Amino acid sequence: MQNRLTVRSTTPLVVAAAAFVAAGGYVHATEWLDVYRDVPASVPGAEVVTIGFPVHVAASVVAVAALAVTAWSRPRLLGAVVAATAAFQAGALAVLILTRTGTVLGWTEPTWNDAANTSRAVEIGALVCLAALGTLLGRTRHPADETVACRPRVVPPGT
Repeated sequence: MQNRLTVRSTTPLVVAAAAFVAAGGYVHATEWLDVYRDVPASVPGAEVVTIGFPVHVAASVVAVAALAVTAWSRPRLLGAVVAATAAFQAGALAVLILTRTGTVLGWTEPTWNDAANTSRAVEIGALVCLAALGTLLGRTRHPADETVACRPRVVPPGT
């Protein structure tokens, strides 16, 4: 079981990472509601935004909940959740950049608008927090995880 010192030391990073992930979900939700939900299916790659944005919002909600639950009630699983959330954020950032510099499944947007810049900033912020959290977790030793070296019992001859 993770000790209180470790929980205390990870809490600020968990909260910051969760806030960045939630902000990214919020940006995607508002952009979908304001701009992308009405993109016609005939537009090349329309599913990237018409389906992808709501999926991103749902994944953000799951990631934030998973970070909170594991940090406070299942700390032994926090490393796996941090890794999964970092992969999600890295993928979202990659798709954002690729749609601005090329195409993803046919979808392309040649300009960086305010929402794209905000999304990029919060995804980078989340990745920085998650990387710091992963580093901190990697340096923390858990007594239950340590292997106890077993030495053979030496029995004196004749006993």
